[in-house]
Amino acid sequence: MYGDLYKAWKSEKSNSLPQPLPEDLYHRTTMYLRGLDEELATTDRHTIQGRLLVKEKEVTERLLQELKQARLQKILSAAQNHAHIQTTSMTENESNLIARIEQTVLSLDQPLQASSKLDETGLIVVRILEDLPEIVGVDLRIYGPFKKEDVVSLPEPNARALEKQGAAKAIEVKNFPKGG
Repeated sequence: MYGDLYKAWKSEKSNSLPQPLPEDLYHRTTMYLRGLDEELATTDRHTIQGRLLVKEKEVTERLLQELKQARLQKILSAAQNHAHIQTTSMTENESNLIARIEQTVLSLDQPLQASSKLDETGLIVVRILEDLPEIVGVDLRIYGPFKKEDVVSLPEPNARALEKQGAAKAIEVKNFPKGG
């Protein structure tokens, strides 16, 4: 068992992509560590055999931790770079983690897509007709609070919505830059 773990650890450390693992490697390693614990419970730790068992357990735990950490780093790095990882080389838990991370990254990208719409819609100068609290613009920025008679630039969809509510009136401004 120790040899399989060492081989997987060495392979993972020497490659930039996650390496295929035997399906049951984590389970077998856990069982191996339990066996070491049971053996240590009946062995004097001051003997050579006891010290070797303690060292074997420490090294096995370190290799397992480093293997998991290296794989997690590769998964997170791929997510950060919007790269897809082949889940065929992953354990079931790692595959589930990748799916959740990819979903999260997609949901984080949605506000960025919404804010890019500002470039398409532009800004409109409006006169505020009544006191208003803060509003969240389509670009996800906070605007306001506003006082009656304030003159402000707002994203077009927000300005049009306030106009429909009777809370603002568009003002035509010559040479006002459209689109930001």
